[in-house]
Amino acid sequence: MHYRTRRGGFAVVFVGLVLVWPLVAGAETVDLNTVVARVLEQNPGLDEYPYRFRAADAAAVQAGIRPSTELSLEIENVAGSGQWSGTDGAEVTLALSQVVELGGQRDARLDTARRAGELSRLDYDLARLDLLGEANRRYLALAAAERRVALAERTLGLAGDAEQAARQRAAVGAAPSSERRRLVLARQAAERDVQRARMERRSASQRLAALWGVTGEQDLRAAEDLLPLPELPELDQWRERLDQAPRLREFASRARLAESQIRLAEANGSRDVRFSVGARHDEASGDQAAVLGFSMPLNLSNPNRGNQARRRAEVDALQARRDAARIELLALVEGLYLALQQRRDEIVAIREQSLPEARRLYEEVQAGYRRGRYSVLDLIDAARSRLALERHVTDLAVDFHQQRNELERLTGTSLAAEARAQGDSQ
Repeated sequence: MHYRTRRGGFAVVFVGLVLVWPLVAGAETVDLNTVVARVLEQNPGLDEYPYRFRAADAAAVQAGIRPSTELSLEIENVAGSGQWSGTDGAEVTLALSQVVELGGQRDARLDTARRAGELSRLDYDLARLDLLGEANRRYLALAAAERRVALAERTLGLAGDAEQAARQRAAVGAAPSSERRRLVLARQAAERDVQRARMERRSASQRLAALWGVTGEQDLRAAEDLLPLPELPELDQWRERLDQAPRLREFASRARLAESQIRLAEANGSRDVRFSVGARHDEASGDQAAVLGFSMPLNLSNPNRGNQARRRAEVDALQARRDAARIELLALVEGLYLALQQRRDEIVAIREQSLPEARRLYEEVQAGYRRGRYSVLDLIDAARSRLALERHVTDLAVDFHQQRNELERLTGTSLAAEARAQGDSQ
């Protein structure tokens, strides 16, 4: 009977090794810095932005081009009747003319093109920020999957220990065989949970690698754990960072573009003048003469006043939208900060109070079960209580990091980068 008991324990260990070995070989451990570097260098979604920058630069070049000089040829008094029949009385005028832009039109066009280029670069910054937020989320998913795998393996170990204890009790006739079968079923369910957790880890690994354009089977491991939780700056510091929030920066950039378009509309409403110089030849007399010309529109009223009024209204609308967005962002930041504090307090309370008590309870019930003081249901219930608390801590830690990631994305601030910079300076 003791031989059968040892054989059951060896079987549990062997099954664990079989489940672990294929996933340990060939695994690559990555930290968040490595993930960020790969994403920024290789993400396919960022490939379009260099072309957009080139287009913005080309638009600025185009805006700086002055009006071209015009060449005109005018022939008069030809193909008529009488003295103007044929070409004997023709007058031929060859002239060059040039439009001179007044009111700073060229400078206004250049400024508008540059502001549009700044907006395209801000779009790139926002795309990068969203991409880094997604990379952070997927890395957190991988780290959470790591913890769930570890928890499932620990559950399998506890199930194996309980099954071995039931075999020992059944071997000496202290417990019915139904207890052993019940714990065998619990161990088999734990094995399936391990397989499921590892499959979820593989899925998280593949989704993370897809961010830098790698497809197919991947076996990544998160080098950083969800716990312990990082420190949080005070709420006032988050409020101070709010003016640098990407959404508010976008409003400011669009407002600058609209203001430059106002100046362009004002410049386009000014009078352009045209100068021309040329030579005239009279076929009948054979005489030559110089020809000078000047023209300008009268513009008795501003021909661009509608565009100017529209651009001013757009600037006022952007300012109103920015003020409303700032209030909304402030409410989001404060709400996320309070949620982060609540998650932190709950995790601390569970880890410092509930988990130690649950571990002591399980150890007491396990020892008592071996001596026949507790039933198998008491043992299963104690194990479930302990593991449920550990799962809850993992879920709370995932929520904490995801909400912190959202808080960083809203304010354009990276706590991890600040911590690394502070460590480097020290």
